[in-house]
Amino acid sequence: MMEKIEELILEVIKARAVEIRDVPSRVTNEEIEKLPLSRQPFLYSSGNWGPGYVTIKNLVGRKKIIKSLCQELAKKVAREVPRLDFVAGNVTGGVIPGWLLSEYLESLLGRIVPFVYIRDTRKKGGQKELITGIANNPEIRPGANGANGLVVEELVNFAQTTCNGARALREAEYTVTHAACILFYNNPESLKSLQAAGIKMVYLFTLSQLLKVAEKYQTHSRKAIDDYRQFLKDPLGWQAKRGLKPIKEGGTK
Repeated sequence: MMEKIEELILEVIKARAVEIRDVPSRVTNEEIEKLPLSRQPFLYSSGNWGPGYVTIKNLVGRKKIIKSLCQELAKKVAREVPRLDFVAGNVTGGVIPGWLLSEYLESLLGRIVPFVYIRDTRKKGGQKELITGIANNPEIRPGANGANGLVVEELVNFAQTTCNGARALREAEYTVTHAACILFYNNPESLKSLQAAGIKMVYLFTLSQLLKVAEKYQTHSRKAIDDYRQFLKDPLGWQAKRGLKPIKEGGTK
């Protein structure tokens, strides 16, 4: 299994889905735009900054790769989620992986696994109207003994959108016990958020595993890999040390 995961990670790296930038040791939010792109930190959807980004969602244009990733993830989900009634993909990155996951799960579980998608999960208000495909769906039962939805994203960094997606489903009277993603950063902040929300994460591989493969095959410089590891160990400390401040708007760039 681990050999297969390493092969898939290498495919992701070869597809140029991994970018790590040489962010200066000191830089303020106001100075970012003055830097060349190769030195600008990434702004994540959570509003936090970091040195690297893995564009899993761009792999939807590489059908062979994205299908292989979702097939392997479906096997883990089928084993690790004891009760799964439907899949809910977070817009935008979780929609296509979520749909593929629901298809592969049908084959593995031998039954229909409905799919819905959740829009605007960065927002915290008015979410009951933002779940598409669930209204008047006889295959997805709400209420106290209602259906259990699996929240899906292509990757999870700080886990805010995952938790907001779960909140949206719960407010609409559905159950959420698990979430799933292809790449899980598995950083301390995401673990805190998921634990507080009562969500268990099922993932195909972690950022730490990806960086080990990048190091093994020397696809990125040792300096870049080490800096990304430092971020992974303490993402908020990595920002604070450089003088970067999170922003409310977020939005990966």
